[in-house]
Amino acid sequence: MLLGATLLALCVVVLGATVRLADAGLGCPDWPGCYGALTVGGALATPPAQRAGRWAGQPLDVARARMEMLHRYVAGTLGLLILGIVVLGRRRFALGIAGPVLVALVMLQALLGMWTVTLRLEPLVVTAHLLGGMTVLALLWWLTLRVRSDGARAASPHGALDGRSPGLGLRLLARTALLLLALQIALGGWVAANHATLACQGFPTCNGSWWPAADFADGFAPLVGRLADAGMSGPGRIAIQWVHRLGAMGLFLVLGTLAVLTGHARRPAPIRRAGRMLGALLLVQIGLGAATVLAGAPLALAAAHNAAAALLLLVLVALNWALGRAAPRIGQRDDPHLERGLARPGVGV
Repeated sequence: MLLGATLLALCVVVLGATVRLADAGLGCPDWPGCYGALTVGGALATPPAQRAGRWAGQPLDVARARMEMLHRYVAGTLGLLILGIVVLGRRRFALGIAGPVLVALVMLQALLGMWTVTLRLEPLVVTAHLLGGMTVLALLWWLTLRVRSDGARAASPHGALDGRSPGLGLRLLARTALLLLALQIALGGWVAANHATLACQGFPTCNGSWWPAADFADGFAPLVGRLADAGMSGPGRIAIQWVHRLGAMGLFLVLGTLAVLTGHARRPAPIRRAGRMLGALLLVQIGLGAATVLAGAPLALAAAHNAAAALLLLVLVALNWALGRAAPRIGQRDDPHLERGLARPGVGV
Protein backbone atom coordinates (compact mmCIF):
# COMPACT_ATOMS: atom_id res chain seq x y z
CA MET A 1 0.00 0.00 0.00
CA LEU A 2 2.83 2.39 0.81
CA LEU A 3 4.58 1.70 -2.47
CA GLY A 4 1.33 2.18 -4.38
CA ALA A 5 0.66 5.41 -2.50
CA THR A 6 4.16 6.65 -3.32
CA LEU A 7 3.67 5.97 -7.04
CA LEU A 8 0.25 7.61 -6.91
CA ALA A 9 1.72 10.64 -5.12
CA LEU A 10 4.31 10.92 -7.88
CA CYS A 11 1.46 10.92 -10.43
CA VAL A 12 -0.34 13.63 -8.44
CA VAL A 13 2.79 15.81 -8.39
CA VAL A 14 3.31 15.42 -12.15
CA LEU A 15 -0.38 16.00 -12.89
CA GLY A 16 -0.37 19.09 -10.68
CA ALA A 17 2.64 20.46 -12.54
CA THR A 18 0.95 19.76 -15.87
CA VAL A 19 -2.22 21.55 -14.75
CA ARG A 20 -0.17 24.52 -13.57
CA LEU A 21 1.95 24.73 -16.70
CA ALA A 22 -1.05 24.33 -19.01
CA ASP A 23 -2.84 27.24 -17.28
CA ALA A 24 -5.61 24.84 -16.32
CA GLY A 25 -5.64 25.72 -12.63
CA LEU A 26 -8.89 27.61 -13.12
CA GLY A 27 -10.30 25.15 -15.65
CA CYS A 28 -12.99 24.68 -13.01
CA PRO A 29 -13.54 28.01 -11.21
CA ASP A 30 -15.16 26.40 -8.16
CA TRP A 31 -14.14 23.67 -5.71
CA PRO A 32 -14.47 20.71 -5.28
CA GLY A 33 -16.83 20.46 -8.24
CA CYS A 34 -16.73 21.97 -11.70
CA TYR A 35 -19.23 24.69 -12.57
CA GLY A 36 -21.50 23.37 -9.83
CA ALA A 37 -21.26 19.72 -10.96
CA LEU A 38 -19.14 16.80 -9.80
CA THR A 39 -17.93 15.99 -13.30
CA VAL A 40 -17.11 17.89 -16.48
CA GLY A 41 -19.95 16.01 -18.16
CA GLY A 42 -22.31 17.36 -15.54
CA ALA A 43 -20.96 20.86 -16.14
CA LEU A 44 -21.61 20.47 -19.87
CA ALA A 45 -25.19 19.46 -19.07
CA THR A 46 -25.71 22.67 -17.08
CA PRO A 47 -27.51 25.29 -19.20
CA PRO A 48 -24.97 27.83 -20.57
CA ALA A 49 -27.08 30.70 -19.27
CA GLN A 50 -26.82 29.30 -15.74
CA ARG A 51 -23.04 28.90 -16.02
CA ALA A 52 -22.71 32.42 -17.41
CA GLY A 53 -24.81 33.76 -14.56
CA ARG A 54 -22.65 32.31 -11.80
CA TRP A 55 -19.26 32.40 -13.51
CA ALA A 56 -19.39 35.43 -15.76
CA GLY A 57 -16.29 35.84 -17.88
CA GLN A 58 -15.14 32.27 -17.25
CA PRO A 59 -16.42 30.16 -20.15
CA LEU A 60 -16.09 26.40 -19.87
CA ASP A 61 -12.95 25.09 -21.55
CA VAL A 62 -13.55 21.33 -21.69
CA ALA A 63 -9.90 20.28 -22.14
CA ARG A 64 -8.66 22.39 -19.23
CA ALA A 65 -11.60 21.41 -17.04
CA ARG A 66 -10.97 17.70 -17.64
CA MET A 67 -7.29 18.13 -16.82
CA GLU A 68 -8.11 19.92 -13.58
CA MET A 69 -10.77 17.41 -12.52
CA LEU A 70 -8.48 14.46 -13.30
CA HIS A 71 -5.93 15.96 -10.93
CA ARG A 72 -8.59 16.35 -8.24
CA TYR A 73 -9.85 12.77 -8.66
CA VAL A 74 -6.36 11.28 -8.43
CA ALA A 75 -5.46 13.50 -5.46
CA GLY A 76 -8.68 12.48 -3.70
CA THR A 77 -7.89 8.80 -4.29
CA LEU A 78 -4.43 9.34 -2.83
CA GLY A 79 -5.93 10.98 0.25
CA LEU A 80 -8.23 8.00 0.87
CA LEU A 81 -5.34 5.56 0.38
CA ILE A 82 -3.21 7.47 2.88
CA LEU A 83 -6.03 7.37 5.43
CA GLY A 84 -6.26 3.61 4.92
CA ILE A 85 -2.50 3.23 5.41
CA VAL A 86 -2.57 5.21 8.65
CA VAL A 87 -5.52 3.23 10.05
CA LEU A 88 -4.16 -0.20 9.08
CA GLY A 89 -0.56 0.73 9.86
CA ARG A 90 -1.36 1.47 13.48
CA ARG A 91 -2.04 -2.24 14.00
CA ARG A 92 0.92 -3.73 12.12
CA PHE A 93 3.64 -1.07 12.17
CA ALA A 94 4.75 1.60 14.59
CA LEU A 95 4.18 4.60 12.33
CA GLY A 96 4.77 6.96 15.23
CA ILE A 97 4.36 10.65 14.49
CA ALA A 98 4.50 9.98 10.73
CA GLY A 99 0.86 8.82 10.69
CA PRO A 100 -0.70 11.99 12.15
CA VAL A 101 1.70 14.12 10.08
CA LEU A 102 0.52 12.41 6.89
CA VAL A 103 -3.13 12.96 7.76
CA ALA A 104 -2.44 16.62 8.60
CA LEU A 105 -0.60 17.06 5.30
CA VAL A 106 -3.50 15.56 3.36
CA MET A 107 -5.92 17.97 5.03
CA LEU A 108 -3.58 20.91 4.40
CA GLN A 109 -3.21 19.91 0.76
CA ALA A 110 -6.99 19.83 0.36
CA LEU A 111 -7.22 23.34 1.80
CA LEU A 112 -4.39 24.61 -0.41
CA GLY A 113 -6.07 23.07 -3.44
CA MET A 114 -9.28 24.91 -2.57
CA TRP A 115 -7.46 28.20 -1.93
CA THR A 116 -5.57 27.85 -5.21
CA VAL A 117 -8.93 28.11 -6.96
CA THR A 118 -10.80 30.49 -4.67
CA LEU A 119 -7.82 32.90 -4.46
CA ARG A 120 -7.38 32.67 -8.24
CA LEU A 121 -3.87 31.22 -8.42
CA GLU A 122 -2.27 33.35 -5.72
CA PRO A 123 1.45 32.54 -6.33
CA LEU A 124 2.29 31.92 -2.68
CA VAL A 125 -0.57 29.42 -2.36
CA VAL A 126 0.36 27.69 -5.62
CA THR A 127 3.96 27.33 -4.47
CA ALA A 128 2.90 26.05 -1.05
CA HIS A 129 0.62 23.52 -2.75
CA LEU A 130 3.59 22.22 -4.77
CA LEU A 131 5.78 21.95 -1.66
CA GLY A 132 3.01 20.15 0.22
CA GLY A 133 2.70 17.59 -2.55
CA MET A 134 6.45 17.03 -2.61
CA THR A 135 6.47 16.63 1.18
CA VAL A 136 3.73 13.99 1.03
CA LEU A 137 5.67 12.18 -1.69
CA ALA A 138 8.92 12.22 0.30
CA LEU A 139 7.27 11.07 3.54
CA LEU A 140 5.47 8.20 1.83
CA TRP A 141 8.72 7.04 0.23
CA TRP A 142 10.56 7.32 3.57
CA LEU A 143 7.86 5.17 5.22
CA THR A 144 8.10 2.65 2.36
CA LEU A 145 11.84 2.34 2.89
CA ARG A 146 11.35 2.04 6.63
CA VAL A 147 8.75 -0.74 6.42
CA ARG A 148 10.79 -2.61 3.82
CA SER A 149 13.89 -2.26 5.99
CA ASP A 150 12.02 -3.59 9.03
CA GLY A 151 10.98 -6.62 7.03
CA ALA A 152 14.51 -7.23 5.79
CA ARG A 153 15.89 -6.87 9.31
CA ALA A 154 13.38 -9.42 10.59
CA ALA A 155 14.46 -11.86 7.88
CA SER A 156 18.17 -11.19 8.48
CA PRO A 157 18.76 -9.82 11.99
CA HIS A 158 22.43 -9.04 11.36
CA GLY A 159 21.75 -7.19 8.10
CA ALA A 160 25.38 -6.41 7.36
CA LEU A 161 26.10 -3.93 4.60
CA ASP A 162 29.09 -4.54 2.41
CA GLY A 163 31.59 -1.79 1.70
CA ARG A 164 32.90 1.26 3.54
CA SER A 165 30.75 2.81 6.24
CA PRO A 166 29.90 6.48 5.59
CA GLY A 167 31.32 9.17 7.83
CA LEU A 168 29.58 12.07 9.51
CA GLY A 169 30.72 14.52 6.83
CA LEU A 170 29.06 12.55 4.07
CA ARG A 171 25.81 12.22 6.01
CA LEU A 172 25.74 15.97 6.67
CA LEU A 173 26.38 16.63 2.99
CA ALA A 174 23.44 14.41 2.03
CA ARG A 175 21.11 16.18 4.46
CA THR A 176 22.27 19.57 3.21
CA ALA A 177 21.64 18.46 -0.36
CA LEU A 178 18.09 17.43 0.55
CA LEU A 179 17.41 20.85 2.08
CA LEU A 180 18.89 22.68 -0.91
CA LEU A 181 16.80 20.59 -3.30
CA ALA A 182 13.66 21.53 -1.36
CA LEU A 183 14.58 25.23 -1.68
CA GLN A 184 15.23 24.81 -5.40
CA ILE A 185 11.86 23.11 -5.88
CA ALA A 186 10.22 26.05 -4.09
CA LEU A 187 12.03 28.42 -6.46
CA GLY A 188 10.82 26.39 -9.42
CA GLY A 189 7.27 26.62 -8.12
CA TRP A 190 7.65 30.39 -7.73
CA VAL A 191 8.89 30.62 -11.32
CA ALA A 192 5.89 28.71 -12.67
CA ALA A 193 3.35 30.48 -10.44
CA ASN A 194 4.54 33.88 -11.71
CA HIS A 195 4.84 32.86 -15.38
CA ALA A 196 8.58 33.55 -15.33
CA THR A 197 9.73 30.45 -17.23
CA LEU A 198 10.62 32.40 -20.37
CA ALA A 199 11.62 35.65 -18.68
CA CYS A 200 15.21 34.76 -19.57
CA GLN A 201 15.74 33.94 -23.22
CA GLY A 202 18.74 31.78 -24.04
CA PHE A 203 20.89 29.45 -21.97
CA PRO A 204 23.15 29.68 -20.00
CA THR A 205 22.99 33.47 -20.36
CA CYS A 206 19.82 35.43 -19.69
CA ASN A 207 18.73 37.68 -22.55
CA GLY A 208 22.30 37.72 -23.81
CA SER A 209 23.78 38.78 -20.46
CA TRP A 210 25.55 37.01 -17.64
CA TRP A 211 23.96 39.43 -15.18
CA PRO A 212 20.66 40.68 -16.62
CA ALA A 213 18.73 43.76 -15.55
CA ALA A 214 16.50 42.34 -12.82
CA ASP A 215 14.26 43.73 -10.10
CA PHE A 216 14.71 41.40 -7.15
CA ALA A 217 12.46 43.44 -4.87
CA ASP A 218 9.60 43.19 -7.34
CA GLY A 219 10.22 39.48 -7.86
CA PHE A 220 10.42 38.36 -4.24
CA ALA A 221 9.29 41.07 -1.80
CA PRO A 222 5.52 40.97 -2.50
CA LEU A 223 4.98 37.30 -1.61
CA VAL A 224 1.31 37.76 -0.74
CA GLY A 225 -1.62 39.48 -2.36
CA ARG A 226 -0.66 39.37 -6.02
CA LEU A 227 -2.28 37.32 -8.76
CA ALA A 228 -0.03 35.37 -11.10
CA ASP A 229 -1.12 37.34 -14.15
CA ALA A 230 -1.09 40.85 -12.73
CA GLY A 231 1.23 43.41 -11.23
CA MET A 232 4.71 41.97 -11.75
CA SER A 233 7.11 43.71 -14.10
CA GLY A 234 9.36 42.06 -16.66
CA PRO A 235 12.49 42.71 -14.56
CA GLY A 236 10.73 41.12 -11.58
CA ARG A 237 10.14 37.93 -13.55
CA ILE A 238 13.73 38.04 -14.80
CA ALA A 239 14.90 38.17 -11.18
CA ILE A 240 12.88 35.07 -10.32
CA GLN A 241 14.16 33.10 -13.28
CA TRP A 242 17.76 34.22 -12.75
CA VAL A 243 17.75 33.25 -9.05
CA HIS A 244 16.31 29.87 -10.03
CA ARG A 245 19.20 29.38 -12.46
CA LEU A 246 21.81 30.46 -9.92
CA GLY A 247 20.27 28.04 -7.45
CA ALA A 248 20.44 25.28 -10.04
CA MET A 249 24.15 25.93 -10.54
CA GLY A 250 24.87 25.74 -6.81
CA LEU A 251 22.72 22.64 -6.41
CA PHE A 252 24.50 21.01 -9.36
CA LEU A 253 27.84 21.40 -7.58
CA VAL A 254 26.50 20.01 -4.29
CA LEU A 255 24.62 17.08 -5.82
CA GLY A 256 27.46 16.36 -8.23
CA THR A 257 29.92 16.15 -5.34
CA LEU A 258 27.54 13.92 -3.39
CA ALA A 259 27.03 11.64 -6.41
CA VAL A 260 30.78 11.22 -6.89
CA LEU A 261 31.42 10.47 -3.21
CA THR A 262 28.55 8.00 -2.83
CA GLY A 263 28.87 6.30 -6.23
CA HIS A 264 32.33 4.99 -5.38
CA ALA A 265 32.78 1.26 -6.00
CA ARG A 266 33.73 0.59 -2.37
CA ARG A 267 30.51 2.01 -0.94
CA PRO A 268 27.77 -0.33 0.33
CA ALA A 269 25.56 -1.41 -2.58
CA PRO A 270 22.43 0.62 -1.61
CA ILE A 271 24.50 3.79 -1.24
CA ARG A 272 26.41 3.13 -4.44
CA ARG A 273 23.23 2.57 -6.48
CA ALA A 274 21.56 5.69 -5.10
CA GLY A 275 24.68 7.79 -5.72
CA ARG A 276 24.97 6.70 -9.32
CA MET A 277 21.27 7.22 -9.95
CA LEU A 278 21.58 10.68 -8.41
CA GLY A 279 24.36 11.57 -10.85
CA ALA A 280 22.39 10.32 -13.86
CA LEU A 281 19.20 12.14 -12.84
CA LEU A 282 21.14 15.32 -12.17
CA LEU A 283 22.46 15.38 -15.74
CA VAL A 284 18.98 14.66 -17.10
CA GLN A 285 17.47 17.47 -15.03
CA ILE A 286 20.02 20.04 -16.19
CA GLY A 287 19.42 18.99 -19.78
CA LEU A 288 15.65 19.25 -19.38
CA GLY A 289 15.94 22.71 -17.84
CA ALA A 290 18.08 24.00 -20.70
CA ALA A 291 15.90 22.34 -23.34
CA THR A 292 12.73 23.79 -21.79
CA VAL A 293 14.05 27.34 -22.14
CA LEU A 294 15.63 26.89 -25.57
CA ALA A 295 12.51 25.22 -27.01
CA GLY A 296 10.12 27.89 -25.71
CA ALA A 297 8.77 25.90 -22.72
CA PRO A 298 6.64 23.24 -24.45
CA LEU A 299 4.30 21.52 -22.01
CA ALA A 300 5.91 18.08 -22.34
CA LEU A 301 9.42 19.31 -21.54
CA ALA A 302 8.29 21.58 -18.70
CA ALA A 303 6.28 18.76 -17.10
CA ALA A 304 9.23 16.38 -17.50
CA HIS A 305 11.43 18.95 -15.72
CA ASN A 306 9.04 18.87 -12.77
CA ALA A 307 8.88 15.06 -12.82
CA ALA A 308 12.68 14.83 -12.78
CA ALA A 309 12.76 17.12 -9.73
CA ALA A 310 10.37 14.75 -7.95
CA LEU A 311 12.56 11.76 -8.87
CA LEU A 312 15.64 13.59 -7.58
CA LEU A 313 13.80 14.08 -4.30
CA LEU A 314 13.02 10.36 -4.07
CA VAL A 315 16.63 9.41 -4.80
CA LEU A 316 17.94 11.84 -2.18
CA VAL A 317 15.51 10.49 0.42
CA ALA A 318 16.67 6.94 -0.39
CA LEU A 319 20.31 8.00 -0.24
CA ASN A 320 19.86 9.66 3.16
CA TRP A 321 18.07 6.55 4.38
CA ALA A 322 20.85 4.26 3.16
CA LEU A 323 23.52 6.50 4.70
CA GLY A 324 21.68 6.49 8.01
CA ARG A 325 21.40 2.69 8.04
CA ALA A 326 25.05 2.24 7.15
CA ALA A 327 26.28 4.79 9.69
CA PRO A 328 28.46 3.58 12.56
CA ARG A 329 26.41 2.70 15.61
CA ILE A 330 26.87 4.11 19.11
CA GLY A 331 30.29 3.20 20.37
CA GLN A 332 31.76 2.99 16.88
CA ARG A 333 33.85 5.67 15.24
CA ASP A 334 33.14 7.21 11.86
CA ASP A 335 35.37 6.15 9.00
CA PRO A 336 38.51 8.30 9.40
CA HIS A 337 39.50 7.75 5.76
CA LEU A 338 36.22 9.27 4.58
CA GLU A 339 36.55 12.25 6.88
CA ARG A 340 40.04 12.93 5.55
CA GLY A 341 38.72 12.46 2.03
CA LEU A 342 36.02 15.06 2.53
CA ALA A 343 38.52 17.46 4.00
CA ARG A 344 41.10 16.89 1.24
CA PRO A 345 39.60 16.02 -2.15
CA GLY A 346 41.11 12.97 -3.78
CA VAL A 347 42.48 11.49 -0.55
CA GLY A 348 40.84 8.42 0.96
CA VAL A 349 37.67 8.68 -1.14
